Amino acid sequence: MATEDKFTLSRRTLLKGSGALGTLALASNAISLPFSTKAEAKPTPPKQDEKIVWSACTVNCGSRCPLRMHVVDGEIKWVETDNTGDDIFNNYHQVRACLRGRSMRRRVYSPDRLKYPLKRVGKRGEGKFKRITWTKPSIP
Repeated sequence: MATEDKFTLSRRTLLKGSGALGTLALASNAISLPFSTKAEAKPTPPKQDEKIVWSACTVNCGSRCPLRMHVVDGEIKWVETDNTGDDIFNNYHQVRACLRGRSMRRRVYSPDRLKYPLKRVGKRGEGKFKRITWTKPSIP
């Protein structure tokens, strides 16, 4: 076979094809562009046995985003951000909680969470601890 039978692709042909594909993709999505309409977020009304408690997200980012904790029988069932009001508040953007804040329930009920002070009784890295009282925390 001769080398003339090979398919050759010039830069100009590649650019024409890319432009045509881009135009086709844009035209197919022109009817419903993302973020073209503003979503209206409304606060979720509490259920009959549910209590809404306001809290703040304090996970070392500094913004202290407001959180709405939905509590049933003293246990947080789910967390949502403050979705009331406008997006602008006194010429500032309203702070809304990110995923770290919305996952606060997992942090509160994590099995790895320390609920009382511990004192290491073994060597470092052994994982041996003894529970101590709140009145006598000692620093080695």
